[in-house]
Amino acid sequence: MLRQYLMLFRTLWLGSLWSGVYVVRPVLEKNGYFPFHGMDVLHVLVGVGFVCGVMMLLTTWVRHLFDWRQLPQQLLLVMTLASLMYFALLPWWKLQMMLLHALSVLGLIWLLISPRSVVLRDNASH
Repeated sequence: MLRQYLMLFRTLWLGSLWSGVYVVRPVLEKNGYFPFHGMDVLHVLVGVGFVCGVMMLLTTWVRHLFDWRQLPQQLLLVMTLASLMYFALLPWWKLQMMLLHALSVLGLIWLLISPRSVVLRDNASH
């Protein structure tokens, strides 16, 4: 059951990130609403991603399933911290966009290396 919740959080996080960066932003830019109004949308999407990352970290930490030596967990931690850093770059929207593209690549790597396990070891997920 925990695996399904973690996959739901990951799907929400990566789906909102990718749709915001690669669908919403180009549409808003084409219509002249970016960066002024479009960045507000991206702020919300990154905030949702940060909350999902924190929930995933807390859930696995409380259940003693988080292992710092495994790459999926390291990527989760890095992506959560990078999502928090996004808000530190608030006045500089071009740097924020660069960070969003980096987060998108990290999310793709995370998805490719652990398509089913999300952050749990296979033997500890049941």
